[in-house]
Amino acid sequence: MIPVHSGTFPKIGDCVERVEESGLFEVVDVNLLMETANLKATDGECHVTRYVPWSSLKIQGAASRQTPFLVTGPRSR
Repeated sequence: MIPVHSGTFPKIGDCVERVEESGLFEVVDVNLLMETANLKATDGECHVTRYVPWSSLKIQGAASRQTPFLVTGPRSR
């Protein structure tokens, strides 16, 4: 079965806020299977917070990105 997600999702380079923490973060990596993102603070720190669930993110400008996407696995021959 192919997993399907029909909501807003982060992309690398997006600026997001976390529900639990104040401040802005940049998305540096996205895991489509686990629906998590790795975030870097925009205040100049090099620390990366890993495996943050998409449900805890507020994506800046998310209203324009309410398009569904499809996650597919490797192609078989």
